[in-house]
Amino acid sequence: QFAAELESKTFANGTDDMPLVTRLYEGAFMEQIGKATMLCYSSLGWGDAEAAQMAEVLASGVAPRLEKLSLFDNKIGDE
Repeated sequence: QFAAELESKTFANGTDDMPLVTRLYEGAFMEQIGKATMLCYSSLGWGDAEAAQMAEVLASGVAPRLEKLSLFDNKIGDE
């Protein structure tokens, strides 16, 4: 899904750089989320779909040091 999101973006050298850019972004993301003890995604207007996507990512074990996840002031809940 990460690669699909990047494909919708425009880069200086067009699609030629896409494999490199995907690897670099994914590597940076994995490194940083792996170190995170707190993630704050408050007041972003997230709904159930975004919360489910976040749950899927976290369930994969990418954030082993995570102690606090802040999601307040979003639109998450039973509808």
